[in-house]
Amino acid sequence: MATAYVVGTLDTKGPEIRYLRDRLAAAGVATTLVDLGIKSDAPDADVTPRDVAQHHPDGAGAVLGQGDRGAAVTAMTEAFERFVRTRNDIAGMVSAGGSGGTALVAPAMRALDVGVPKVLVSTVASGNVAPYVGPSDICMMYSVTDVQGLNRISRTVLANAAHGLAGMVANPVPQAVESKPAVGITMFGVTTTCVQQVIERLEGDYDCLVFHATGTGGQSMEKLVESGLVTYVIDITTTEVCDELIGGVFSAGPDRFGAIAHTSVPYVGSCGALDMVNFGAKDTVPNTTGTATSTSTTRR
Repeated sequence: MATAYVVGTLDTKGPEIRYLRDRLAAAGVATTLVDLGIKSDAPDADVTPRDVAQHHPDGAGAVLGQGDRGAAVTAMTEAFERFVRTRNDIAGMVSAGGSGGTALVAPAMRALDVGVPKVLVSTVASGNVAPYVGPSDICMMYSVTDVQGLNRISRTVLANAAHGLAGMVANPVPQAVESKPAVGITMFGVTTTCVQQVIERLEGDYDCLVFHATGTGGQSMEKLVESGLVTYVIDITTTEVCDELIGGVFSAGPDRFGAIAHTSVPYVGSCGALDMVNFGAKDTVPNTTGTATSTSTTRR
């Protein structure tokens, strides 16, 4: 039976992680407590650190046999992501932690399919969360106080996180009766008119999913391709490649066409917005010939 996975380092965040579990249980949600600690095993964990560590490509010793804590946490991060990919009983996932705990859990959450509820309480959630959320649908909550002990603030925030996950798990989205195949379409400002005309032609027979080609948009489309949720791709706007090559702010990374390539999804590609690279403030634009415009500067 699918359960809510409550995950964290019980050797350092035990009371907080268990509080999440207890709030979920009080809401009537079945839970699986996963311990990612590297100092000691928690006796009440349903999944022990060794259970997770065994999924590291070099075995549990590569995680638990490390003398350096940083190296051990890095290895546990990889092992946990691989562990999550082997499970088929995850109804949702919740965790809480500081910067280290957030970085430890986030890759595994990103590995879950879009639509699987994911709630991450974090001390870094009021800053730039793009490195943690990526192309996924992780819901990040700022912890307000540090995730260190239970107090009137942390109890409230953690309880809200648990109750939020409980609501999502207990109320799954009804399966759409829509039988039209999904087509992923990429768009940027200068390709909007083209995309709108494509949608007008296709929307009678296809469910058109439009992705803003701002780096994360391309990654999101490819994640859905990877998950089998996009049947066709019309890649009108490949501008993210320019940002990757030139150092712009809208890069989708070096594997921009990876999911498309290895899934062999039917694909139509174009060269929309390949005449531009995007930067931030004007002083971030490289000193080359061209014209810089607007606060989100585009170099053409």
